[in-house]
Amino acid sequence: MKKATLLIPAMLFGLVGCNNQPNEIYFDYIFTAQPVVFATKAKGFPVYKNVQEDFMAKTQKRIIQASVFVNKSSDQDKVYSYLELLSSSIAAGLGSPVLIKNGIEQAGSTEAQSAKFGVAAGAAFNVTKDGNGFSLGFEWTATIKSSVENFMNVVEPSIQSIDNQYIFDNTGHEQTTDISDIKVICPAGAPAVAFYNHATDENFTTGAPLSQFLTNNYDIIVAPTNDGLKKIIDEGANYQIAATITFGNMYIISTGRVQAKSLIISTEI
Repeated sequence: MKKATLLIPAMLFGLVGCNNQPNEIYFDYIFTAQPVVFATKAKGFPVYKNVQEDFMAKTQKRIIQASVFVNKSSDQDKVYSYLELLSSSIAAGLGSPVLIKNGIEQAGSTEAQSAKFGVAAGAAFNVTKDGNGFSLGFEWTATIKSSVENFMNVVEPSIQSIDNQYIFDNTGHEQTTDISDIKVICPAGAPAVAFYNHATDENFTTGAPLSQFLTNNYDIIVAPTNDGLKKIIDEGANYQIAATITFGNMYIISTGRVQAKSLIISTEI
């Protein structure tokens, strides 16, 4: 029996390197994320596995994918107020996806939108409208601590529990509207869509967040939950985990054997 091959692209936001040149490796499946899944529907590439559903079925745990980490040296009232507003805007965008579209469009051209958010406004609108395909949300870590710990037990067995010193306390803060100077870095893609109304905000940056944990350059860092917690617990980064904003948007697509060149890992399944 011929073995199938799985491609994990270097970038999870497009079918990279596909062409018809000879002597290329053919892949049967691609591990990717939204908005690729939505875009590939038109190409006839079906979803082979919904990673979130399978993860839940096998572990009875949710994927706590991207979380918000706050700088302990930043003004805590400002940070709290910023995150409260973020929570409200996420809820509003999920209730009316056109708000997400309109917000991302403020970045300018389609190319500028993609450069800022990792996805253009139209695609973000369609994926959100299609059953919250980005799995956006907002839940304070203090409220879902057990879920975060359960997730970490699966993906980072060395971290069995999360001491409260590593968790932002979202109680007892005063609301303030003076939050324009809060500096945020976030990976492009699904987490960035949560910040759709920051298209023209010079203090909102998309980039490589993990390299910033030991710099104190940002008030808020959005990063993969497990990687961020390792930075805090293992490396002593001056941050606390505050909330989760994406809860898993990863899929395995059946390609019908397409060619692809750019990848991180090819493995047999």
